[in-house]
Amino acid sequence: MTLRPIALCGVLLLAPNLALAAPDPETQRTEAGVRAVENHWGRAFVTGDAAYLETLLSDGYVSVNQSGKVRSKAEIIALARKIAAGPNPPKPVESTAKIEVRGDAAISTVVGETDASVDVFFYKDGRWHAWYSQHSPVKAPASS
Repeated sequence: MTLRPIALCGVLLLAPNLALAAPDPETQRTEAGVRAVENHWGRAFVTGDAAYLETLLSDGYVSVNQSGKVRSKAEIIALARKIAAGPNPPKPVESTAKIEVRGDAAISTVVGETDASVDVFFYKDGRWHAWYSQHSPVKAPASS
């Protein structure tokens, strides 16, 4: 009989911690989950957060920049460290991407006035992973 009050006290002590543990938005297989990943990716890149980039980018990840230069996962992580260590690292910005999720795959697209980018993701082991990125210049329409 004396075990009940002790067990009850244990439950009451743990309850606030259980209620405060919110699910990680990056694990959601939704547009919001991909957007959370995109935003974290941007912050990680400009701050040189290699640990996050190592987890996010798949081993076969490839990025193609506006000039057509192909970079591997290791090269992107090295570039992020270099940019973060520079005298004026850029500030992260919130993603304005159009995101489409289809099952375990997602595509994030941003088209601006001077450039466009596409990121391809897959969902595995409870998280989104970046698989491929393409960045392209956008030409201004010809004036008439």
